[in-house]
Amino acid sequence: MTTSPVSGSGIRIGDRRTRLGALIKSGGAGSVYLLPEFPDRVAKIYHERVDPPSYTDRVEAMLELRPQLPDQFEGGKRYVQIAWPDATVRDERGRFVGFSMPALDVQSTSELEQVLQERQARAAGLPVGLGPKITLAANLSAVLAALHAQHHYVVDLKPVNLRFYRASLYIALLDCDGFSIQGRGRRYSAPQFTPDYLAPEFQQRGPDPLGEEAQDRFALAVVIFQLLNFGLHPYTGKPAADRVPTDIPSRIRERYYAYGLRAHRLMAPSPVSAHGSVPGELRELFDRAFGDGGERPSAADWSVALRDYAKPSSGKLVVCKREREHQHYAGQACASCARQDLLAKTARKAKPRPVVEPPRAAPQAAAARLRAPRLGRPPPRLTPAPPPARLPQPAWLANLRLATQSRSMLAIAFPVLFALIAQGLHRLYAALQPDPANKPLEAWVDAMLMTGLGAVFLVLCWVFAVTLPRMLKNR
Repeated sequence: MTTSPVSGSGIRIGDRRTRLGALIKSGGAGSVYLLPEFPDRVAKIYHERVDPPSYTDRVEAMLELRPQLPDQFEGGKRYVQIAWPDATVRDERGRFVGFSMPALDVQSTSELEQVLQERQARAAGLPVGLGPKITLAANLSAVLAALHAQHHYVVDLKPVNLRFYRASLYIALLDCDGFSIQGRGRRYSAPQFTPDYLAPEFQQRGPDPLGEEAQDRFALAVVIFQLLNFGLHPYTGKPAADRVPTDIPSRIRERYYAYGLRAHRLMAPSPVSAHGSVPGELRELFDRAFGDGGERPSAADWSVALRDYAKPSSGKLVVCKREREHQHYAGQACASCARQDLLAKTARKAKPRPVVEPPRAAPQAAAARLRAPRLGRPPPRLTPAPPPARLPQPAWLANLRLATQSRSMLAIAFPVLFALIAQGLHRLYAALQPDPANKPLEAWVDAMLMTGLGAVFLVLCWVFAVTLPRMLKNR
C-alpha cells in the first residue's frame, strides 16, 4: 500500500529533486510542508485517502490558466494575493502527490469574518472604520475579477473563507484547488457551497456549472453589503407579515431584500442599518445584485465603483467631525454615530432590573465593622442574619387544619365514650331485670332500654360529629 510523502521524504518539483521540510498545517484534503531549498514556496501533499491522482488534471488546468495576480510589495514586505499552484509535486517513483505554491504568511492575516462586527474587530485589534472596509471590498473585487477573467470561480464565497493582511488590507486567497476550475474543454466543478450566500435561483437545487459566475457575483455582493453595513446580511430585517420566512436561505429564495431604493412591502430594514447613507451609485449596484431581474454586477464592476471611495485623495470619504475614528460618505451623515446614538437610546429605554439592597446596619455597628481589629485580638464574630419572616397563613387554611384536627380527636374519643355509656346501661339493665318468671315485664324493659340506647347513640353522633367541631372552630 502506497502512502503520501511526509517530512524528510524525497520529492520531485518539476525536474528538480528535493525533500519535504517541516509540516505547517494539515487539512481535510492534504498537508502543507515547508521546502528548505525553496524558502519562498511550500508544498501541498494530498492525503492518500483522497486519491491524489484524481487531482492531477485539475492541478494541470490550474497551471495552464493562472490568474493575473502578481505579488504586491509594500514597505519592503511581500504580499502573496493568491496561493495558486506553480508546479506539480511527485514522489520518488514519479507518482503525482500534490503541488507547490507561493509561501503565504498566514500568521499576518485574519479572517474577513472578524472585521464585520465592531466588537469582534476591536477585540482582535482590527480596523473598525468605514474606510478600511471599503478598501477590503475593493481589493476583494479586484482579486475576484482577475480570477473570473480566467473563468475560475470560488462558488463557496463567504467571509470565513477569505483572509486579508492586517498591515496592508490586501486579500489572501487560500485553498484554491477547491475552486471551480476551467480546463481545456472541461470544467472541474466545486461541490461546496453555503446556503446563506447562495443565489436565489440555486437555493433548491444548488449551483450548476453554467451558473457559477452568477453565484460568485451574488455572494460577492452579500460580502460587500456586510462590509459596508456593520455586518448585516442583506436579507435580514423586520418582517411585516407572518408569511415572511424566518431563515436567511428562504428569504433569499423568495427575494425578501429590504434595503433597495424601493421599499419592500413585506420586509422593513433593520433600524441600525447604514444603507440610507450609501451613495446612490452603490445602492443601484446592490439593487441589481439582489433584485428580481437583470444581470448582477460583475466583480470588475464592483472594483471600479469602489476604487475611488478607497482612495483618500478622491474626497468621497471623509473623517467624522464628532468621532475621529469614524468615516462617512461625503455629503452624508455619519452612519456610525447614528447607530451609536440609537443603541444608546435603546439601552436607556430598557427597564432596569430592580436591585434589592441589604438592610443597613446601625451607624455604631457599621463603624465597628469598618474599624480595623487590634493586634492580638480575635476578629469580631459575624452576627448571623435573622431568618426570613414567615408569611401569615390564610384564615381558611387555619380553620381547615383546626377542623381536621378536631374531627380526628373526636373520631378516637367517640367510640371510647359510647362504649362506656353502653356498659353503664348494660349494668343498669342487669340491676333492673325482674324475676325470670315474669316474662311480660322482661320484654317491656328490654324494649325501653334498647330504645333509650338508640336515642343516646343518635344524640352523641350529632354532638361529636357536628356541634363540637363548630364550637371549636368558632373559638
